[in-house]
Amino acid sequence: MLSDRSKILYIFVLIQSLLFLSAQPIYAGTGIISMNEDRDLVRIHDHVITLQELVSFAKVAPNFYGYLQVPGGPEIILEAMIWRNLFILEGRDRGIPEPTEDEGGKELYVLRVKRKILPAFSPLTEADVRRFYTEHPEEFSSPLMLRVSQVKVFIRNGNEAQARKQIEDAFKALDSGQPFEEVARQYSEDAFSKERDGDLGFIPMENIDPPELEQTLRSLAVGRISDIVRVGHAFAVYKITDRRNPVLDPYDQVSDPARKKAGQYRKKEALNRLRKELEAKWGVTYLDPEFRPKGR
Repeated sequence: MLSDRSKILYIFVLIQSLLFLSAQPIYAGTGIISMNEDRDLVRIHDHVITLQELVSFAKVAPNFYGYLQVPGGPEIILEAMIWRNLFILEGRDRGIPEPTEDEGGKELYVLRVKRKILPAFSPLTEADVRRFYTEHPEEFSSPLMLRVSQVKVFIRNGNEAQARKQIEDAFKALDSGQPFEEVARQYSEDAFSKERDGDLGFIPMENIDPPELEQTLRSLAVGRISDIVRVGHAFAVYKITDRRNPVLDPYDQVSDPARKKAGQYRKKEALNRLRKELEAKWGVTYLDPEFRPKGR
C-alpha cells in the first residue's frame, strides 16, 4: 500500500506530466501550434475534424502520438483520420456489419471495410515487373549526388530583417566576385560547413527536404550560385561544386526488389483511385490552410 505522502507525490507527478503534455507544441506545416488550441481542420460529409479531436486521437494511438511533435506529423495523423472516416461512411452505406467494441470496434471495422472494397489483384507477370523497372528507373538507380557548399544565416529571436540583411550582404559579396570559401567563413553561421569553407560534401538528393530546396539544388549547374533561399528558420545561398549522376542497376540484379516495388506501387495507385472515388461520393473539404495538402 502507498503511504499518504507517496500518494500525494504520485498525484503531483501525474498532474505535472499531464500539464507538460498539454503544453507541447504541434508542428503543422511550417507553423507551431499549441496543443491547447482548437480549430476546424477538415469536413468529411457532415463531420468536422477539429485540432482537439486530432490530439485526442493521437494520444490514445501509440503509433501516432509521436507525430504531434514532428514537422509534418500532424498532417499524417489527419490523413489517417480522413481515411478512417471515409471507410466507416462507405462501410455503413454498403451495409457491412460493424463489430462491437469487444470484438475490435472501429479499428477492426476500418480494416474489414478496406479489405472488402479494395480490388483483388492478379499475380504480377514478368512483363509487369519489367515494365515497372523500365518506367521507374529512379527506383533502381543510385541517387543523384551533388557536392554542395552553403552560406547560411539563422533567423534569431524572430529578427528576420537582420538575418535577411546579413545574407544579402553575403550574396552581394559573391556577386562581386569574392570567392565562395571566403564569404562562407565571413558570413555563414552554420558551424559544420563554415569550418569547411561552406562545404557540406556530397549529398544524395533523395534525402533533401523540403522538396523546394531539392528542386533548387537540382537546377543548379556545377559552379553556379543559387539565389537567396528561405530554409525553415534560416536564409541560405548554395553552390554546386561537383555532380555524380545516377547509375541504373541492371534488371537481373534487382528483379526481386522490382517485383516487390511493382506490387507496392500497384496497391498505392489503387488506393489513390479509391480515395478520389470516396472523396467525390462523401465530400472532403480542408478548412485550415495550415493542414491543406499542396495542390488542394
